[in-house]
Amino acid sequence: MGSGDGRFVRALTDRGRSGGEEHEGAIAQMLRSVQLHGFRHWFVRERDAFAQTAKAAAAAALGWEAAVALFHVEKPVLASVAALVTVQVTVYQSIWRAVQYSAGIVAGMLGALGIGAALGVNVGTMSLVVVTGLVLGRTLRLGTQVNQVAITGLLVLSFGSAYGIDRIYDSVIGAAVGVAVNAVIAPPAFSRTAAKELADLADDLSTHAARVAKALRGDWTHEQARNWLARSRELSGKARDARKIAQQAEEAVRFHPRRGAHLGEVHRVDEAAIALDHVSTQLNSLMRGLSDMRSENSIVPEAMRVVPEEMATLLDDTAKALAAFGRLQIPDKASPKVYDELSERIKKAQPHTRQAANAMQPDEGAPTLVWSVYGALVDDARRMLRELDPDNGPHRDGIPAKLRSYSVHPAR
Repeated sequence: MGSGDGRFVRALTDRGRSGGEEHEGAIAQMLRSVQLHGFRHWFVRERDAFAQTAKAAAAAALGWEAAVALFHVEKPVLASVAALVTVQVTVYQSIWRAVQYSAGIVAGMLGALGIGAALGVNVGTMSLVVVTGLVLGRTLRLGTQVNQVAITGLLVLSFGSAYGIDRIYDSVIGAAVGVAVNAVIAPPAFSRTAAKELADLADDLSTHAARVAKALRGDWTHEQARNWLARSRELSGKARDARKIAQQAEEAVRFHPRRGAHLGEVHRVDEAAIALDHVSTQLNSLMRGLSDMRSENSIVPEAMRVVPEEMATLLDDTAKALAAFGRLQIPDKASPKVYDELSERIKKAQPHTRQAANAMQPDEGAPTLVWSVYGALVDDARRMLRELDPDNGPHRDGIPAKLRSYSVHPAR
């Protein structure tokens, strides 16, 4: 795995989000999801996270019990720690993390015993163990476990070789239990977890678009537009991250018991990630246009720096379409109805697009570049809706297959 070890797992566990003029964390994300889709759908989104938490707790308990039963360790807390470290989102990650963790423990013990026997135990040897451990950890490419070599070395120097042997027993048992639990209780396909990330991203984009649409109906300022642009740039970064996560979903099913059954979903998630990446880019462009329109050096005459109601309506259409597209990433009983709502929203937006284009026709005497600014705003909104179209859009494969089948059913 090399330098990419665990990067998409870290992305999954980093739920912090920032929005508008204030930072929003995981609680704000949860409340937004509940507000948009209801508590039941939020629980469906989070079920894999709940299952993974329960599995980690079970692995920690089993690691403790195994160490007590096999080696009669009085307090084998390290076995529980090793089990927690190795219970990752995927079986492949679990195996790799177990190898890294165990190798770090063994290398740290051997290095500390050699240095301690040759130079004794003092401040100098402690420093030497740390330096040697860190260098050795990087040389062995232990990834996130690089510090285990130095930590184990320090503990062995402090408590003696007997402690080191116990630490190896505990750690190896805990790591083995973690891998076994994750293999026996099959982990969720990473594509499902990636789909949850995409659903959250769609909610963020939807909320941002809705806030801007509401503000455009009032007396908005250049400072507000700059804040909108900053937020859209944040979301563009998150969209790129989500796309990388989706692209790595294939690795997550490498050792999955039902790999073949999940490959289709892997492709679907990747397609949905592409759609949201494109939408975030277009939303960012639209926000840049609004910011430029209201800037002091704008090419748009001051009397023409007004966005008509039709444009705000079109942005509202985009916000609602994004919310529906995100909800469809985690199918539930209401998904056919949500699909219909998304399809209908796209159809209703078509006349709204024409109305916005007509409302933003500059006067004949307007500077030529004004046509470009106005046209870009309408075109960005139109393109976002095109990306989200579940019937005729370029990313229909981003909708779950069973919903695509439903969409062409004669009874629909």
